[in-house]
Amino acid sequence: MPDALSRRGFLTVSALGVLAAGCAGPTAPSSGGGGIDTFTVGMQGAGAGEGIDPAANHLFIDEARLKAMYDGLFEIDDSMQPVPRLAESAEANADGTRWRIRLRDARWHDGTKLTSADVLYTLARVLGPSPGKPFIAATTLQQVDLGQSTAVDDRTVEIALKAPSFEFRTALAAYGTKIVKDGTKDFTKAVGTGPFRFSEFQAGKQLVATAYDDYWDGVPHIRKLTILSADADARFSALRGGQLDFAVDLSPAAAQQLRGAQGITVHTTHNSGIYYLAMKTDRPPFDNPDVRRAVMRMADRAELVKVAMQGQADVGNDVFGRGAQYYAADLPQHPYDPDQARSLLRSAGAEGLAFDLYTAPAATGMVEAANLFAEQARRSGVKVNVVLGSKDTYYTDVLSKNAMTMGQSGPLSIPNHFGSRLLTGAPQNTTKWAVPEFDALFNRAQATASEADRTAIYHQMHDMLYDRGGYVYWANSYWNNAAASTFGNLPTGVPNSTNWVRFNKVTASTDGS
Repeated sequence: MPDALSRRGFLTVSALGVLAAGCAGPTAPSSGGGGIDTFTVGMQGAGAGEGIDPAANHLFIDEARLKAMYDGLFEIDDSMQPVPRLAESAEANADGTRWRIRLRDARWHDGTKLTSADVLYTLARVLGPSPGKPFIAATTLQQVDLGQSTAVDDRTVEIALKAPSFEFRTALAAYGTKIVKDGTKDFTKAVGTGPFRFSEFQAGKQLVATAYDDYWDGVPHIRKLTILSADADARFSALRGGQLDFAVDLSPAAAQQLRGAQGITVHTTHNSGIYYLAMKTDRPPFDNPDVRRAVMRMADRAELVKVAMQGQADVGNDVFGRGAQYYAADLPQHPYDPDQARSLLRSAGAEGLAFDLYTAPAATGMVEAANLFAEQARRSGVKVNVVLGSKDTYYTDVLSKNAMTMGQSGPLSIPNHFGSRLLTGAPQNTTKWAVPEFDALFNRAQATASEADRTAIYHQMHDMLYDRGGYVYWANSYWNNAAASTFGNLPTGVPNSTNWVRFNKVTASTDGS
């Protein structure tokens, strides 16, 4: 087996298992011709649940791999505003029912040019039947009228909508909207327009990709990129031992241990992860809004942050999108109030309530938070049975299983959060929220040209969720990445943003040169 005894070879073969203690720290990057020969990244894995289909896969590690090989028309920046990628420009007509998009001069990895036909094929695929996992942008893009959308020329496409939308750029930045080549059927091997060209992929293990020198946004400095699946302890040990160049999403304890370590730099980004409890509103006991209101008051968010997140988070308030456009920042903090929780349960006829809470070690602190929440609920007279699932299938399981689950999300634009997770029938609707009034408000907001008026409509939607929604957002966490100090221009932006896990700009020096 080639390189089986090398440090990098051992890392791959063992899938980042427990590494021998006392390994030497990271060394200077091996480089040739001003580039970086190899760059290895470790991220939380999900076993067989991982994939590289741009329309279907949406885990953090999936997104990092997809971003390496594909591009979308737009992405979001750190403030969740859309910024152009493959789109040079996008302009709406007066009533927001047609958008004309001009494409960059970009090429696919097989050397052919990106064209309008690729965009139309991508939209048709996302809105068509999915062969397995649901296509996650299907509801976000549901207003696209494929029959009336046309290619004006090879680099100009006009997209017609069934209803007005003045936020279509944001919809085109959602998960699941990366552009795929016209006619592609096989997504086990990627042919994209991204900075790295597909070499090999094994779910639960690794993606290997090589630099694409014709990339429209400049030649990548990294010649070979490897993104490995690894749990939190393995990422910490491998970075410290020199088997990783970049470790994504370290625990607070691991980040603290690495601060000041020779040859390693830790980067902490605030407001980067959203931790939540999710109640399925279509089944007992959470089909009763008073039960959901009670749960919002039996969660001691400050204690959860202090214990489960080791203080490395800000207390959440059951409304998604802190710091993003349209966030309802004026809503008062939901209190921890066991007495009020008991009163609401009496009103609901749910005294002596008991239910299962399904969780898994799928993110830092989730299992600890589940056990702590069970203790908190007991103070309100509620029995919570914590059920532990597999981290490898967890985010698929929670879409259908159990009345209460947990999760972690990266930031999204608020319209895309609503569209992908809260509209009736949305592919990622973990809480099974299905409220016609909510859906109608969303459509009205999309059709509203005035930003101020849209903001007011989105606030009404937040009011509904804050009062009786299915989510308890208890923490806005910090995101800890760490890397060998010999690298610069590291992609340490807010998760899901254009400056997050975008490795083509990494350099072999800390001054960004």
